[in-house]
Amino acid sequence: MSEVKKCPECGGEMQQAVHLVGYAVPVRLLKNGDDFLDADRIIPFYCKNCGFIKLYREMKEKKK
Repeated sequence: MSEVKKCPECGGEMQQAVHLVGYAVPVRLLKNGDDFLDADRIIPFYCKNCGFIKLYREMKEKKK
């Protein structure tokens, strides 16, 4: 995710954060049938201007 993202609320620049902190592990999206290691990673972005937070999903390639 290298492109500069604009805030949908104020138009400011969105900055990628390292992690969402809550339980000391990276946030992942688990779907039916997934185990933790196969889950998609969630990447948080925040607006430098207004603080708006938006989450993006980094999809993993399916195992064959």
